[in-house]
Amino acid sequence: MRARHALEALGLNRWFVGAVALLLVTAGFPVLAAGQEVRDLALSWAQGDYRAPLVCVLDGTAREALRRVRIHPGRASDRPSVRLTFHDLEAPSGISCGGMSGQPEPNVVGVLELVFEGRSRPDTGDVDFRNALRRDGGFRFRVASGRLRIGAAGAATAELEQLDFAGGEAFLRSVPQGSDTARRLAAFGAERQRELKLTAASGQELAFDLVEFPRP
Repeated sequence: MRARHALEALGLNRWFVGAVALLLVTAGFPVLAAGQEVRDLALSWAQGDYRAPLVCVLDGTAREALRRVRIHPGRASDRPSVRLTFHDLEAPSGISCGGMSGQPEPNVVGVLELVFEGRSRPDTGDVDFRNALRRDGGFRFRVASGRLRIGAAGAATAELEQLDFAGGEAFLRSVPQGSDTARRLAAFGAERQRELKLTAASGQELAFDLVEFPRP
């Protein structure tokens, strides 16, 4: 209920599917402490509890929905990582969904482990981090492991086809000002906005417009 009120305060009347009701927030940018490597800064920058806006049609009625996409710390190990989690839409049978761009959107469920493999030195970490943001707007991560179930929005999760993303790539960047994505997400205000593109080793691609919401 608190999450619904938070959206209504922004002038938006959203329909929630499944696990999209909880809205959290994380810091927009990491504090650049001395001695941090660009790897650590990039992994920290990526983290957040995001939502991907959808427009879903059920029984001829279009309703707005939010897909929950969470990027959170990976499992403790010698290799720092983050986990990219796609939550089940838990949408009813017979529904179809599309993104704000009008392209069809499948249900996507699963967890990927992402690692950063670029040049990483503690003495130049803050400079490398800022230069990468200015140059690319974000960071590329290798998918160390993980599979996603992908299929129709209204299909049962167990029926969705599994695709192995190990060895693939995740590119996360800030939404460029004046871009088509920025215009699509303009109604969500000044909260952190990201573009996420996933590429499996097989070449299959998935793309998402992401936005964070303030704590209700």
